[in-house]
Formats: sequence, C-alpha cells, structure tokens
Amino acid sequence: MSKLLKIGYLLFLLLLLFMAVEAYKYRGNVSFDPEEIVKKSILKDKTFETNVVEIVSENGIKAYLFEDHTIPIISIDFLFKNSGISYDEAGYEGIGNMVSALLTEGAGDLDNDKLKEELELYAIGISFGVDFDDFKGSLLTLSENKEKAYNLLNLALTKPRFDDENAALAKQRMNFALRMQSERPDSVLGLEFAKNIYGRHPYSRNPVGQKQAIAKITRKDMQNYIKENLTTDKLVVGISGDITPDEAGKVLDKIFQGLKKEGLNKEISAADIVFDGRDVEIKRKSAQNIAIFANRALERTDTDFYPLYVVNYIFGEAGLGSRLSLKAREEEGLTYGIYTSIVNRQKSDMLRGRFSATPENYYRVIEIVKNEWKNMGSKGITEAELKSAKDYLIASYNLRFASIDNISSMLTYMQRYNLGIDFLQKRNEYVRNITLEQANGAAEKYFNDDNLIFISIGNFNREISGENDNGK
Repeated sequence: MSKLLKIGYLLFLLLLLFMAVEAYKYRGNVSFDPEEIVKKSILKDKTFETNVVEIVSENGIKAYLFEDHTIPIISIDFLFKNSGISYDEAGYEGIGNMVSALLTEGAGDLDNDKLKEELELYAIGISFGVDFDDFKGSLLTLSENKEKAYNLLNLALTKPRFDDENAALAKQRMNFALRMQSERPDSVLGLEFAKNIYGRHPYSRNPVGQKQAIAKITRKDMQNYIKENLTTDKLVVGISGDITPDEAGKVLDKIFQGLKKEGLNKEISAADIVFDGRDVEIKRKSAQNIAIFANRALERTDTDFYPLYVVNYIFGEAGLGSRLSLKAREEEGLTYGIYTSIVNRQKSDMLRGRFSATPENYYRVIEIVKNEWKNMGSKGITEAELKSAKDYLIASYNLRFASIDNISSMLTYMQRYNLGIDFLQKRNEYVRNITLEQANGAAEKYFNDDNLIFISIGNFNREISGENDNGK
C-alpha cells in the first residue's frame, strides 16, 4: 500500500470513530435511540486492561501515558493551567484567543502557507484553543511522521511568527464573531446569562474578547503572553497510542524545550453565585423563546458527584428518554429539545439546563421544568430508573474512547481534576456502586425548586400562552 493510500485509509478509520463518538455526544438532540446503539456497539464491553502510567522526563515534565500499539497513531493533549479566558489581563481580553489562532499560522522560517502545507503533506494535526480556565493544545500524527510532528509542534510553541497580516485577519475574524453574537438570540442569551450569574467575576467575560482590547493587541503582547502563560510549571500532558514510556519521556523534552520553566502565577476567586429562584426575561423579537435554567452543583471530586450525575441523567440528560423530554416533548409536543448537564469549572460548579419553545408554549414548559424539578427533589427516582441509568452509563462509557485522541484528552482531564491515575478502570465502578439511597439523597439536596434560576430571551406574553399576570 502506498504512503498516501495508507494515510487515507487511517484517516478514514479515524473519521468513522469520530462519527461514532459525535453521535453519542449529541444523543439528546436527535431522534434515534442511544440505548439501542450502545447495545449493538462493539465497544460496549471494552475494558481498560492497560494501566495508565505516569512518566517524568529528564527535565522534570510529567505526563500520563496510555500505551497502545494497535494502530500506528500517536496522540498528545496538553494544557497550561490558569491561562484561559478568565486569566487574560484586564484590558487585553481576547489575547488568549488570538494567540491560539495564530500559533498554527506561521512559525520559525515557515510562513502560514508553508506550515499548513507541511501539516497536510505529513497528515499531522496540531490545534490550540482556550476555555475559561486553561490554554489547550493537541497533536495527532502517524507514527512514521512523528519526528516531523514533534518538531513542528515545538516550532509553533516556541517560535510563532505572529505576522502582521495574519494578526490583522485574526482580529477581523474576532470582530466578526462579536458582531454575529449580537445577531443571534442564543448568543445574546449566553452572554446575558454569564453576566447575570457571575456578575463581575471573570467567568462573566465574553469568550471571544472585547473589541477595544482586541484592537490594541500587538506582536509583543502575544510574545509576552506566551512567556507568562505557556510555561512548563503550568503544563499538564496526556499521551496515548503507539509510543513507549521511554520514548514518551524524551518526546516531552523535545516538544516543550524552549518554553520558560516558570510563568506568571495567576489566581481568581471562586465564583460567588446566588441561586435565589429569580426569573429574568430579555425581550427580543424571535420565533422561539430560549431559556437557560441553573442551580448549584458540586465539585468533580465530591463524594456526591456520581449520585447527582446519575440523577441528572434521568432528569434531563438521557436524550428523548429523560423525564423532561418525555413530559415536555413526547407527551405534550412543546419543544424540540430540552436537556440538563453538570457544568464543572475550576471556580464554579452548576447544574444547568436549556430549552427553546414557541412563545405560546414557553410558560407551559417553564411550569413543567419547575414541577419535574420539585418532584425530583421531593420524590427522587425509582429502583428501575436507577438500574436503567446505570446500565446505560456503564455500557456507553467506552464510546467516548473510540479514538486514541479522546483517550489522551481524558488523561489531561484526569490530572486537571485530580481523578487518579486509575480512573479509567474505576469510573464504571463508581457508577455501579451508587445506591438508591445515595441517589435520592443527592436529588433531595440539589433539586430545590425555590432556588432554580431562569434567564430567557424572546417574546413574553402570558395572554397568548393562556396565562395572566397571576399565573395559570
């Protein structure tokens, strides 16, 4: 088989695996039966017999490694802690986004076009991004092209060009994104939700950045950003695939050589969110009303996390089979989709939900959410619901690791949230061991209808929904 055919074949396999994972991730928004897919999946009975090991390079860089020589592919995920959107210096909001966009647009003696040609020619994937907590990066490469991949990633991290033309285009794209936010009700709602929930906390920031701040960012500012944030003392790395522990240690030093060892130590306070049951309505002409609702949750390592995780799955995360979806969509046909999830950040944890409905159905869906929330808190779940949820969550877990890059991503997550090096083996036991008493204890504790916040955007008219100002 020729080199190009081999690359094409492997990429085709990756695409199939990616599609399987994406189908799992979006099970709540499409009209297929996720439980049936899990039952038929060849991955449902997979166990992680290979232990994750911690490696330390000669220069002291640590990483979790999952060694797997089944496919000649190597995946490396990494992040720099406390370097995300919330940690951008005041007056330079958006600089992390700019840096992440430009790192793959020219490095060293390779301009934008030449760097992209190299990546395409050798089937190498390099990407960067930021979330509210961290600056992230990833590398995916065929084993035969690994040395080229390591060199290109190191070049991007240590010798970014930040050419004026590319920087100007990045600013244009960011400004366009800001304009589009104002035109999309769901984006407006997301921004207003963050402001209302977080107040002046950095989590309330626009994830794109601020227009005035973006305009003044220079090449020197971005170079300083790298010196302060992309440093090895903040580094968390996960490696998976066709690589040995000895080789992986050497790779760490090769990829991250040239980065400073210590960066600027930044801290933000915990978000002080007041869950007080308020309803906030943002008036805007729209065919659909969109709502976000939220209440408090708990840290990822809290002993109540998995009981609440299962309860929330039953309540709003089980796709078409969740309590909310069965009531609001299947029984009454009021919405195309309604879901909830536990959202964990380093300085904030919440149970958050979302739905859209026509103005005439909106208040009825609100009523359903509040009633179901109250019932969950007061009555809890049944033994049958618990068994069904546990069976699905255990069997479906392996779908997350249909591709080697999902495993390396999980390895960074395991370290960032202190889940333990044996988490891949233990996770399903955490779910399997949940008792009905534990689940209903979490339901009673976290499903309190008096504290549930609703923030919505759209047309609000109680008369067309069959209500008056005093309610139903």
